[in-house]
Amino acid sequence: MRKQNKAKVMEPILPKNPVAKFAHQFNKAVVHADKRQYRRKAKHGSFEPFSIAIAHGY
Repeated sequence: MRKQNKAKVMEPILPKNPVAKFAHQFNKAVVHADKRQYRRKAKHGSFEPFSIAIAHGY
């Protein structure tokens, strides 16, 4: 008779945690600008206001 191999004990497959699996993609350190701070400079400082009126002349 042929020798039989002992059945290997299978370890239980644990369910994967999708939150922990993809956490490295979403947990990024980001510095946000303080929107409460008052800024004196205009948003578009390089543009001259009413430039079309000046081009046609008065």
